[in-house]
Amino acid sequence: MLPVKKVAVFLMMLGMKKGQSILALMDNSEIKAVVSEFRSLSAVSPELQKSVWAEFKELGFEENMRPSEIVTILRFLFNGSKISDKGDRRYD
Repeated sequence: MLPVKKVAVFLMMLGMKKGQSILALMDNSEIKAVVSEFRSLSAVSPELQKSVWAEFKELGFEENMRPSEIVTILRFLFNGSKISDKGDRRYD
């Protein structure tokens, strides 16, 4: 699964309020990439949710993190760079 899709699934699982506060910290190109993936999500299986959740936990996500810290965790999927639908990405 592409990292940008994982970001979209993860933000969806966090919920609208928290997701919006995280999106507010991204630049326009990052928002565009993530929103594009939101639109392509039709159904997210419990197995996929569990897998994505576990991966973000491995990257260091904790429930009490501030939105700015979560953005940093999200960018780990892109080798610390901006979130993008192109470029150098991890494909785990």
